[in-house]
Amino acid sequence: MYNEYVEKTRAQRLTPVSLAFIGDAVHTLFVREYVVEHSDGVVGTLHNAASRLINAKCQAAVLDELIKAGELSDEEADVARRAKNAHLHSRAKAASPDDYHKATALEAVIGYLHVSGEAKREQELLKRCVQIGLRANGKQD
Repeated sequence: MYNEYVEKTRAQRLTPVSLAFIGDAVHTLFVREYVVEHSDGVVGTLHNAASRLINAKCQAAVLDELIKAGELSDEEADVARRAKNAHLHSRAKAASPDDYHKATALEAVIGYLHVSGEAKREQELLKRCVQIGLRANGKQD
């Protein structure tokens, strides 16, 4: 109980951008592991498959779907809102500013769950991200 409180408090103290930084790494690793398990293992194929799921446009579509379906808790939605509204010091190279902010929001939620120690919820959300992302890209799980 004490550890959960400490982890949640620590996560709440991090900036949305810091949470997104961690969430980006967690999401990328999850997608790469998924792609390795579900493909032929050719390097170019692996990279292309992962890139379709790890880009701002896809992540923005995933966040929109999660919000529309009411799949984020109030706490997660608050983290997403704060991250989406955060002042970002970097720019999207191949995405609209709106998609980039939404992608940052999704990554912040993932980072928040990771830092909070909510491993079960983190895995649930990451699996949903892949399912929605595949559908958004015209693929099935």
